[in-house]
Amino acid sequence: MQNDLKEYLASLIAVDSMAELCRSLNEIGPYVSDLSLADPLTVGRLMSYVTVQARRDAYRQFQIPKKSGGVRVITAPDGELKNILTTLAFIYSELYTPTPNAMAFTWGRSVADNARAHVRHHYVLNLDLKDFFTTITAMDVERGLNRIGISPLVSRDLASICTFPVSEGGRIRNVLPQGSPASPVLSNICAMTLDRRLEGLARRFRLTYTRYADDMTFSSDHQVYHEDGDFMCELYRIISECGFTVNPSKTRLQKRGARQEVTGLNVGQRVNVPRLYVKTLRAIIHHIAINDHPTRHEVCVAKGKLNYLRMVKGKHDSTYITLLVKLKQAVAGKKLESHSEG
Repeated sequence: MQNDLKEYLASLIAVDSMAELCRSLNEIGPYVSDLSLADPLTVGRLMSYVTVQARRDAYRQFQIPKKSGGVRVITAPDGELKNILTTLAFIYSELYTPTPNAMAFTWGRSVADNARAHVRHHYVLNLDLKDFFTTITAMDVERGLNRIGISPLVSRDLASICTFPVSEGGRIRNVLPQGSPASPVLSNICAMTLDRRLEGLARRFRLTYTRYADDMTFSSDHQVYHEDGDFMCELYRIISECGFTVNPSKTRLQKRGARQEVTGLNVGQRVNVPRLYVKTLRAIIHHIAINDHPTRHEVCVAKGKLNYLRMVKGKHDSTYITLLVKLKQAVAGKKLESHSEG
């Protein structure tokens, strides 16, 4: 069934004009996004998003706090463009095969799977790619789309539609916006060469390599991570040649005996959440239990944290089961307030 879907989507996207692409989007869009059957997309409206001003007008920007401090700028499309990009993201995700190393934005893989690959290793090296999404340009997207079989006759316009114009030094750069529904899958497509080269490097030095979006991890039982050593020099060279930059402030080498983390999870003897995570969840459930009218938001937060705990530790884990029972007891018979605190 999966192969049939892939062949069908490939036939929809294997077109030689934006008019044909528009028809394909109208065929599949209403089933995977809010593109309207009653008001189908026109070629004129689709092509308008190739222009800089139309894309600027179709996006909104806002900031969210980072866990590590500072803020992250989110550039999110609204309305029709959001629906177009959602439809394209679905098609792209079915057309390409993720590298074994790409753990984010990939069906059937999770942050826990990413961490699990590095359990019980003596050395764990974490690196962060600086400005990961906005480093990827429209030209990179165009090459990536060609790589997964999309016609060069439409890939250039598609690359424009899927990127956001930013002004730098008096000129316009079209980059992947962090906040677009198409950006996650496109980032993985554009990082395929990086993954393959780094997987080759990892095999050469007998290491394990995974990438979760902009977080890269290498692990091993032997030490090859000396700053001026062969591995690190080759690593930085490959990353640079692929157009990315390492954020040196987030590079960490963690040795066995100390706490080892991969994308926020402990990987010493087994994959586990940090102690603070469970402590915080217990505190939230306790607050719900002693409050006569807890908020729906607070209960949703507790459920979300419980679901994450289950994903990491498994549904039969005693800590998960205990906290699940306590949450059910905490909300039993209570009327939840609809407004959130604060």
